[in-house]
Amino acid sequence: MPMSIEDWGSFGAVAGSASGALVGLLFVAISLNRDRIARHPTLRATAVQTLMVFMLPLTIALLLLTPRQPPRVFGIEVIILGVIHALGLAMVGRRKRALAGKLDSHLARLLDVITPNMLTTVLVTAGGAAVTAGYTNGLYLLLPAVVVALTGGVANAWLFLIGDPD
Repeated sequence: MPMSIEDWGSFGAVAGSASGALVGLLFVAISLNRDRIARHPTLRATAVQTLMVFMLPLTIALLLLTPRQPPRVFGIEVIILGVIHALGLAMVGRRKRALAGKLDSHLARLLDVITPNMLTTVLVTAGGAAVTAGYTNGLYLLLPAVVVALTGGVANAWLFLIGDPD
């Protein structure tokens, strides 16, 4: 029996709940550190980046939980989500790098560009493309995308909340 999007409802509910909780906690953390973050444009950019990373699994969950959605439509929505997410992260990342100044080493510059965010975006877009092409097993690419987004977002939030911007 072929797999359907409805089979992923429980995954979507868990991913959406976890992501929604993390978005809420991020808002609390930002509120508690509002003055510090407001004084440092790099921290503001990092906060936006972290919010975007946490919103990705939440949006995927909403799409997964949409009732009776044809797989092709779901796949196209996921591709669009991946592209919008990539463009948004690229814009925020460019601003963040411009504000932070020049990174010291080649490795630091490389890691700044190739992040878990890029992997997440690639996995989401590839999963959407596979489902659009009729391969519902492409949904399995969303699992590591969500795990990487949640883990990377937590790490990013931790670093930006404890880091010294000066």
